[in-house]
Amino acid sequence: MKFLITIRQYFLLLILVPLFGFTQEPLTFIGVVEVPGISNDELFIRGREWFNETFKSSKDVIQIADKETGELSGKGIMEAKRIYKYFGEERVCIVIINFSMSIWVRDGKYRYEISNFFVPQSATLWELGLITTSNETNTKWPMVSKKKMNEEYLYVKAGTEIRALEIIEDLKLKMEKPSKVTNW
Repeated sequence: MKFLITIRQYFLLLILVPLFGFTQEPLTFIGVVEVPGISNDELFIRGREWFNETFKSSKDVIQIADKETGELSGKGIMEAKRIYKYFGEERVCIVIINFSMSIWVRDGKYRYEISNFFVPQSATLWELGLITTSNETNTKWPMVSKKKMNEEYLYVKAGTEIRALEIIEDLKLKMEKPSKVTNW
C-alpha cells in the first residue's frame, strides 16, 4: 500500500511540476524615493498632478485617489517603437502597451510600482500578452517560429523597460518640484 502512495505522489509531481515549476513573474518596477521635508499631503498633490499631466488619454484612468491612505493608482498606455525589415525595407511599428501604476505617499517619501505590462493585438501587431521577467514568451503566432517569437518578445520587452524607466524618471522630477496648487 505504501508503494502505491509513493507512485501516486510521483505521478502527481510529474503532472504539477510543468504547470507550476516554470511560472513567469510579471515585469514590475518598484522603488522608494526619499523627499525629505515634504508632507504626505504635498506629495499626494504632486503625484496627482503628475498622473494628470502624464496620462491624457481617456483610456488612461486614475482608479484610486485616496488622500487618507496616500494611494494613487491607475491604468496607463504607453507606446514603444518596433523597427523591422520587410522585403529589405525598414519599417516602424508602434507597439501599444497597457500597464498599471501605483504611488503611495508618506511624509518625506513615496513608493511607486509599475506592473502588468500587456501588449494587446493591434492593427500592426498580434497580441504578445503579458510581459514577464522571462526572456521567452508563451505566446505563439501562426507560422512564426519559437525563435522569431522570442526575438519579437525581447525587442518589445526592451522597449517596455526603456519607456518604464522614462516614466519613473519623469515621476521623480515631478515629485521634487512644488505643486501648482495655490491657496487663493
